[in-house]
Amino acid sequence: MMGQTRRPELPTLDSGLTLLEVDDRATGALHSLVLDHLLLEDGSVVWVDAHDHGTTQPLAQIAPSMRLLERIAVARGFTPWQHYSLLRDLPLDGRTTLVVLPAIDYFYRSEDCSNREGKRMFTAVCTLIADLAATAEIPIVLTRTAADAFTAVLDDHVNDVIHCEFTSFGPRFTGDDFETLVYPLEGGTIQTTLAYWQRVLTARQSALTATQPEVATRGAD
Repeated sequence: MMGQTRRPELPTLDSGLTLLEVDDRATGALHSLVLDHLLLEDGSVVWVDAHDHGTTQPLAQIAPSMRLLERIAVARGFTPWQHYSLLRDLPLDGRTTLVVLPAIDYFYRSEDCSNREGKRMFTAVCTLIADLAATAEIPIVLTRTAADAFTAVLDDHVNDVIHCEFTSFGPRFTGDDFETLVYPLEGGTIQTTLAYWQRVLTARQSALTATQPEVATRGAD
């Protein structure tokens, strides 16, 4: 059971490009942000997958309600060209409130294309998603496989950076305007597994139901 002294908090995803820099030990951080967004907002999520981040198992494990998963549409490409094509022709509509792009650089580093072609395509991808964020005026959250010279071009387009790192007190989100409060669990135990995020989101859902019942009701439709 979550401790009762503090209500769980997660960063809010604002319009524009948000880069989530994740410590590999904090498994499920991206999934938790997406599900929390669905708890807060009406509408749907478009997830363009790479490197098997969009598998249903972790999402189902931490979701406080299976109905939330019905509002996530996952698209998968298997080559750099397929991935780029999906981004260029994203099926957005008036109900889309979030786009999720995990491992945005993954395909463009692959052996499917030369280093020069990969860099050219990745630069085009960065421009494409920045224009999309500005036009659609919705949040786009993304991760990258490494912060290096290859992905440096992305930094010029990002509006916000959120870090999620493992600490002795559990996963911790930090950003320009946000810092996670420690989530105390009964017995003083802190988990860094998917079960941890499931606890956080379940408590989050309960808090939102108590304070914003109209949001919880719409989210269950």
